[in-house]
Amino acid sequence: MPIIKINGVAYELDTLADEAKAHLRYMAFIDSEMERLSMRADTLKLARDEVGRRLDRALLRETIAGLSPETALKPEPPAQS
Repeated sequence: MPIIKINGVAYELDTLADEAKAHLRYMAFIDSEMERLSMRADTLKLARDEVGRRLDRALLRETIAGLSPETALKPEPPAQS
């Protein structure tokens, strides 16, 4: 019989009540979802970093093409009402 340790106490899995087994299944599902979401967050972080590098290159090309950083950062004048 498989033995599972919960909070430092060993239990025989087959002897647990159905409610406890259901909670264990739910916890396993939560753990797998957390792992999946963590992997997805890592993927999105990598994608965001790459888009940031592409933005840096695009801004550098604009600067090299004659658009000074001061012009690029100049705020729009407020609208007159």
